[in-house]
Parts: sequence; C-alpha cells; structure tokens
Amino acid sequence: MSWISEEDIKAIRQQADIVDVMSHYITLEKQGKNYKAICPFHDDHDPSLSISTDKQIFKCFVCGTGGNVFTFVQKIENISFLEAVCKVAEWIHYPLHLDTSKFQVKVDENQPLFDCIQSYIRFLTFELESENGESVKRYLSQRKINEDIIKRFEIGYAPESSRSVKYLKAKGFNEQILFDTGLIRTHDLNTYAVFDHRLMIPIHDEHGNPVGFTARRLNEDKDIAKYINTSETKIYHKGNLIFNYHRAKEFAKKNKRCILVEGAMDVIAFEKADIHESIACLGTACTKEQMTLLKRLNVPLVVCYDGDRAGKAATYKFGKLAVDYGLNFSIVKNTTGKDPDEIFNELGKDELYLSAHKTVSFVEFLFEYLPNQYDLDNYEDKKKFTSEMQAFIERTCTDFEKADYYSRIRDLTGFDLSNSASAVAQIKEPRNKPSVIRNMEPLKNGRTLAEYGVLWMILKSKLAADQFKDQIGFFQDPICEELSLYCYDMYRNMDHIDFDVLMSYIEKEEVRNLLVSLMENPFHVYEYNEDFFNDSLMKIKECTLQDQIDQINNQIKNVQDPMIKISLASKKQELIIQRNEINHRKEG
Repeated sequence: MSWISEEDIKAIRQQADIVDVMSHYITLEKQGKNYKAICPFHDDHDPSLSISTDKQIFKCFVCGTGGNVFTFVQKIENISFLEAVCKVAEWIHYPLHLDTSKFQVKVDENQPLFDCIQSYIRFLTFELESENGESVKRYLSQRKINEDIIKRFEIGYAPESSRSVKYLKAKGFNEQILFDTGLIRTHDLNTYAVFDHRLMIPIHDEHGNPVGFTARRLNEDKDIAKYINTSETKIYHKGNLIFNYHRAKEFAKKNKRCILVEGAMDVIAFEKADIHESIACLGTACTKEQMTLLKRLNVPLVVCYDGDRAGKAATYKFGKLAVDYGLNFSIVKNTTGKDPDEIFNELGKDELYLSAHKTVSFVEFLFEYLPNQYDLDNYEDKKKFTSEMQAFIERTCTDFEKADYYSRIRDLTGFDLSNSASAVAQIKEPRNKPSVIRNMEPLKNGRTLAEYGVLWMILKSKLAADQFKDQIGFFQDPICEELSLYCYDMYRNMDHIDFDVLMSYIEKEEVRNLLVSLMENPFHVYEYNEDFFNDSLMKIKECTLQDQIDQINNQIKNVQDPMIKISLASKKQELIIQRNEINHRKEG
C-alpha cells in the first residue's frame, strides 16, 4: 500500500493515545470516561467534538468530521495520511522503519515560487553583509538587533532596483515566476523590483515556506511609506498568514503561552528580550483563517498591541472576535503608550519582560476602554454600555467574577444587574445534527439506515459481505457503496477487517466519517448477528420493491393504452405479493 508497513501503522495507532495527541492542538474537557472539545474544523462555539478513549476515535456531531489519531493530525495539519503517521510515530518515539523505495515525493506546485523567494532572501542577506549594506547594519545595531536575530530571521537589505532585477534574471528565474512572487513589476515596458533600498524581513507560511516580505524604509522621509508588504500573490495571502508562526509555535507550547503583537518589529523586540513565542498578524484586523491558526496553538494568548489609542481600538476589535472563537486570552495592561519595540529600546529588556506578565481579562480591559467610547452621563449611552458589558461578562466570566463586575457596573451607571445575570438572553443557532445513525433503530427508518446496518455487519463478517453481494449486490447510498468496495478489497487478502488499516486506505473524508459513525456502534450489535443482518437485508429488499411499485404507479398515470396499463398492473401486483411476503417473514 505504502512505504509504511501495515504492521507499523497498526502498532503506532495502538501505542498512541488519541487524547494525548489531540491535546497538542486543542483543549480537551473530560466527560465521564471520554472527552469533548470545541471542533477545530468548523465555526464551533459549543463543544461538539467527542473523543472516545475506548475506540480511540473522534467525531463531531455538528460538521460530521471524524476519524482516528492519524486522520485528526492529517486534517488539522493539512498533510498526507502517511506524513501524519510519521508525525505521530515521532511523538511516541516509535522506531519507524520506512521503505522509501515505494515513496514518491509529492512536489508542491508552488515550490518554484518558494525557491525563487528563498534565493532572493540569500541575495538580500549577502547585500546586507556587503559594502552596500554597511549603513543598514549600523541602523540595525542602533535598533539593538544583534547578529543572532539577523540570521534567525534572515533579515536582509534590498539595494537599488536594478541590482535585484539583475540578480534574479542571472539566477535563471523566468519573468512569470518573478511576477507571481510579487518581486518585480513592469511600468512603461520597464521592469523594476518592488523593494528598493529597504530593510527586508521575510514572511513565511505556517509550514515555514517563504512567501513574501515586510519591508521598512531606511530613512524618515514622510513621503515614502514606512512599511510595505508583498502584494497578494498565489502564495501570499495576508489574511492567511501570521508572522513568525512557524518558529514560535514550539516555543509557545513549551512556555504555555503565545504573545500576539501588531507587527514584525514588535516580534523582534520580544526576540531581543529572549522571548521567542511572539507572533504578529501583520495588521490589526484578524481573519477567520488567522483565528483558526491561533486556536491551533492550544495555549493561552497574551495580546500585546500598542499602548496608543489605535492599539487599544485594535485590542477591542480582536477581543470581540476572540470571544466568538472561544480563544483563551488575556491583555497586557500597557500604560506606557508605547509599542513593544519602543518599550525595549527606551525602558529596557526587563521592562518588556515584566509588561508581558502584567495582564488583565478582556472584561477588565473593557472597564477601562468602553467608558471612553460612551457618554455615561447620557442615559441611552449608559444602557448601551451596560448591555455590552453584561454580554461579555456572561460569556467569559466565572460566577465570583460576575459579582464583582456587576457591582462595578452599578457604581458606574446605577443599573443593578446582580439579580438578572442568569436571565441574559444568549440566542444560539440550532445545531444541525449530521445525518448519522446514533441511537436510532435501523429497521424503522428507511433504506439508508438499513444499509448502514448491513454495512456494519459487512465490517464484522466476510460471510455478510458475500451474502450481500449474492442477494442484493449494491448499496443505493453512494457513500455506503464506496465503503463496501474497500471492505471487499480487504477481504480478498484477509478474513477480517482491520479498522486501522481500513482507515489508512480511505481517501475521501465523507467515507471515513461514515466508518467512524459505524465504529461508534449505534445499533449496539457488537459482533456479527445473523438475525440483525437478515432483518436489515429484508428492509432493503422491501424498500427496493416499494420503489419499483412507485415507479409503476407513475407509469400507469402517464400511459393511455389500456393493454399496457393491464400489463403494468400485473407487474405491480407481483411486486406487492413479494413485498407482503417479506413483511410476513419479518412479522413471523
């Protein structure tokens, strides 16, 4: 099947605890002997992801996503199944022996673009170390950015446009690749480099691939933009990227926190203070994709935006969004009015270190921020302020915090909410349950549920597979049909279904999700049961006959020839007799 043996896949799955692995990515909450969590695969606010410790599988009962430890890692990391197996093996220190002779490296279609940008990074770092970059090195020294940080972040210098264009063409990159990376543009038939006489800081995606740059001017000419970034390209989508994410994520897990700042220089400020778990969204408005990346870190977030008016407004916007996404976060109480880089340069390393520990809750932040946004001498504004504060207190605070906060609201506004806290209206969207078969009797709910019952028996017995092929032959439900084909293929080589191996074969997510639903055993039939299997078969046959009867009824309505009608009625009667015989057998 692959360059990893089936024996290894099974052994890794048996030795890896799905709870331990999933805890690397999301917060799990114990519920009896199992666990639940906020699902990372859809916009989930109430825990809808269930993790079974006995079966070592997970299932979301809203979006339907499910699988085992490998498929979870595969989906959340957006990697191949075999790469996920390797990652899990590494975590549990399993001695995995790879048969690389069967391995075909999957080439990323964007690799030529990554290679082009990486080559340009090498040119920029060379230019920084050249005579042309001497003034830039002095500038970095003045900003207290040492050699270690320069090398780690691959900081460079973009010289005049002509030198960059000459280098890129000399390296053999065609113009289309250079345009697609956003490194060059044309104007009046002239080709020029986008970045000219700027300090260059590379930007990477979550996997560490270089995708673009943030570039700072090297003088204080107000007519020139202080910062410019790579424009939107095939690989650079600003809303999908978080600066330093690929480097910071391991430090964040180790230190059990991640610091969110506004820009790349703020990240570097924390690096100067030997704090390596800081990241930046390269803009104050976080997107859904960025929030998903932040959730994936699975550590508390410390928001350290600038201390000025704009920074506080950005903190407010982020906080509202973070509450919606269920992020665990606190906010640095920044009373200096400065950004992290200014704090380090003007007040020193210790002050920046201490500032990251001086945090308050989002509600505490709102008590300072919102009174400046509302006129609390105005009755209508007081109501709006109180309503907004109450909503966030109810959503984010514990009972003992609520009592204190409602007392403070009373002091500020005169409104006493202490007796109405439990009555806050929290309108929730109805949760759309997926079409799973949990806790439903298959024989009383139509053909699809009967097919699920038959398929469960096929998963339990080769005899059931053979009998179904002989008596009916196909499933009406296309997902059932696909899963059955995997079963038939496995039975050609063995006399039982190995669920770990079967899971590794399945490529389509909807087929895998059905397998997970069946593995939860909603029928409470634990081994092959002949009576259950035969009852399910009869239900399918009954439904098939009823479908044929319905089709004949439609034909009878649409034909005019009386002889044809008589012939159709005769066929219909035969089908009715067959259907009734099935019903009698079921009742008997």
